[in-house]
Amino acid sequence: MSQFSDLSGATLVNSFTIHHKDKLSGGRPFMSTCVPQAVYLDLFDLRISHGAEWKDKVKDPNEPNFRMRSIIWARGVTKDSITVFRMDGAVGTFKEIADVIIKPLPKGHVGGTKRATSSDGIGFSGMSSHDVPGDGLMVEEPGTLLYVDPREDKWPSRIKDPHLCLEGYIDETEFNSLMQRLSMTHAPIQKAEIRVLLELFQYEVEASLSEPWFRQDYGFLMRSKDNWGTTRARVETLQVTYRPNVVPPPPEAKIDDDGVYQPPTPFEPVAAATVKKIEKHLKNIAITVGIGLAAIFFVLISR
Repeated sequence: MSQFSDLSGATLVNSFTIHHKDKLSGGRPFMSTCVPQAVYLDLFDLRISHGAEWKDKVKDPNEPNFRMRSIIWARGVTKDSITVFRMDGAVGTFKEIADVIIKPLPKGHVGGTKRATSSDGIGFSGMSSHDVPGDGLMVEEPGTLLYVDPREDKWPSRIKDPHLCLEGYIDETEFNSLMQRLSMTHAPIQKAEIRVLLELFQYEVEASLSEPWFRQDYGFLMRSKDNWGTTRARVETLQVTYRPNVVPPPPEAKIDDDGVYQPPTPFEPVAAATVKKIEKHLKNIAITVGIGLAAIFFVLISR
């Protein structure tokens, strides 16, 4: 059961700080704070789409009205759990992000105004917990983790159940370089993973005692009464590992049992049973052709 399944008696101080009803010996309440958390995702169903997009603003009349844009799509699975909740109870718990969408963005946007990292969150969580500023730590970060409930949404969706969706960005130059490298090989993908920074709640006791390899219990606060919610996110690493294509060894020359040299052949040797069948068919064809030629010869002589 998640720490965020039952928040009876807890107080929401601001969008990034919760005071629980239980208190420490010094009188301070136990806290859950919403800070940047490093979450690792294994990616599945990795795919790439290319397209053309209309430009809303064109400064130079000679500049193209469209720009080419590529997007990386995947499905992500994590060992941690993310509980979407309101202060009156949990909405749902997820270990999968149904849609991971990674797009390019011009340099200067990713990172927001503070370029916050998970290290910045340490000062507001665990044993050093105190109230997080009202605007959070990942100010103006463009990426988002989105909770969607299609059952109450007016827009059509290929996914019918409530789910999470991650939209992250990579600087345009590095994204295009990555796309070029991904396009250079046809080898099968062995593994794909991503490290993403998400602004999520964590109970201070768990933050104090947990280790990076432990399964973490995170909370995603629904800050409105709508059937969807967002929290800020940033893609920090994306790794795709390929399995090398297996290349058969070159054919080798051999000496058979009779001491006869057998040159290398680029094809697999034919089984003995198959050779016998081929010989039988060739013999039948030879007999048929011989009878036909003999018949033609006798016809010609009889004239």
